[in-house]
Amino acid sequence: MKTVYTLRGINGFQKWYDYAYKKNKRMITKTAKDRHKILEFWWKFGKEAVLAAYGAKRSTLYSWQKVLRQEWLEGLNPGSQARKTQNQRVVDPKIIAEIKHLRLEVCPNMGKDKVKIFVDRLCEVDNLTKPSASTIGRIIKDKKIYHHRQKVSHFGKIKIAKRKNKLRKPNDLVVNYPGELVEIDTVVRFIGNLKRYIVTVVDTFGRPAFAWCYNRATSANTRDFFQKMQMALPFASISVQTDNGSEFHKYFMAYLEEQKITHYWNYPGRPYRNGHIEKFNRTIQEEFIDQNEMWLDNPIEFNKKLMDWLLWYNTERPHWSLRLQSPVDYLITNGYLSNMTWTDTIDSIILSSCVK
Repeated sequence: MKTVYTLRGINGFQKWYDYAYKKNKRMITKTAKDRHKILEFWWKFGKEAVLAAYGAKRSTLYSWQKVLRQEWLEGLNPGSQARKTQNQRVVDPKIIAEIKHLRLEVCPNMGKDKVKIFVDRLCEVDNLTKPSASTIGRIIKDKKIYHHRQKVSHFGKIKIAKRKNKLRKPNDLVVNYPGELVEIDTVVRFIGNLKRYIVTVVDTFGRPAFAWCYNRATSANTRDFFQKMQMALPFASISVQTDNGSEFHKYFMAYLEEQKITHYWNYPGRPYRNGHIEKFNRTIQEEFIDQNEMWLDNPIEFNKKLMDWLLWYNTERPHWSLRLQSPVDYLITNGYLSNMTWTDTIDSIILSSCVK
């Protein structure tokens, strides 16, 4: 393991480090004192008594005595128990070549469990020992057998596509006011041969919500949805958390950057970290979409009815998480809002929207 000295470069650091290291090395431990005590008992009462009292063998006693004469008490300190020669993994070159072939040519970055199926076949044919899935994983890591995506430009130049690190919501983030964090998701419904996408959003503080139905799940539509949300919700949004769907890329990301809004990405396979919007998705499906499913073939009429339900949801429906208050009542009661403009903005949203 590589040791990193965070204070390297500071004047005097190396001097004090050497002093502390040498002092610690010369330190007489309790084990060294106990061994010296056993030696004194041996010198006074003989080997039979020390064997009965401490179980110390003759060879051990002579070894300690020799070290004591050469290095004094510091030599009796216990040394490292690590093996002087470490085992090294020996892998047949055919297995390594097969792993490279599978991960770089057949199926880019194939998982270790899938690789094991093909490697086992090779081992049966060539009479080799079958490695476990964990061993294959360590081989991949040690040999750095990773496939990097490549892009070919219009001029025929090959570029390696580097995966960007996505910003994740901090674990210690505490929401203290409306708009500090909103969660956005998409509900997909099938009506015969039709497919409809209801984009939803909920504020994680006061729980006010908004939704809109679209024919397609595109980043242009989610940008349009976010603009409608800004008109509907009576506060500015500072940060947004979404899943990794394609509808939350390109135009949607560009709009958030333009508005200087922080975009958090949820971890794949962890919907519970987007719990507020997942709960709202269940509520809107059970209380509205299931009863108005027949209107999904006409998104304009569906959105009009959806706006009426959202007005009731935000202004009248009690919420257990808000002590049986509606989101609007909760925000007004706690002094976060003085005047709600939901009824004014809903009509303008319906009249100015173009269903895509």
